[in-house]
Amino acid sequence: MGHVLPVPVLSKKCFQVLGGIVQKSVGLVRFALVYTGLLIALAIFSVILETLTGISVSGSVNQIGAVLGASSDAGRHFYKKYEIIPDSGFAWRAAFQMTLVELAISVAITGVFVWFLLSQGELANGLGSLMVIVVPLLIFVFAISLVAKRYMFTSGARHAEKAHLRKQEQSSTVFE
Repeated sequence: MGHVLPVPVLSKKCFQVLGGIVQKSVGLVRFALVYTGLLIALAIFSVILETLTGISVSGSVNQIGAVLGASSDAGRHFYKKYEIIPDSGFAWRAAFQMTLVELAISVAITGVFVWFLLSQGELANGLGSLMVIVVPLLIFVFAISLVAKRYMFTSGARHAEKAHLRKQEQSSTVFE
């Protein structure tokens, strides 16, 4: 006959395998949706602000604002889901994953604008020289964005924890 594992050992093995598969999630789909929504909202706000007051807001400012808001939301959502503050290593991994999502969305949006400008003949001659300047600048911006996302992700989780603890404290004083 074959080797039979006792039920407790089998259960323990199943939980170990499931624990490896089911890890804590950052919520990248939610991050992408919030980030994109904030980009659109901030772009609309910028156009309205410039129309009404003449004050122009840079697209980079809008992007950083969207990154900060979406990262903070991801941290709050993470805390509500797991009720823990992410450790430093997890926060860096989460920030890196969110940066990849941000990069994918940014490349898609930029691709549409570049395609439009190329089809209009605006960038026909200067695209190569523009890339020499833009690529290092983008690397710098995404590095800053990575650090900002890590901070805001953890900060969002801490704020959610404080709100949760205040809510628990208030509900416990009501019953005293």
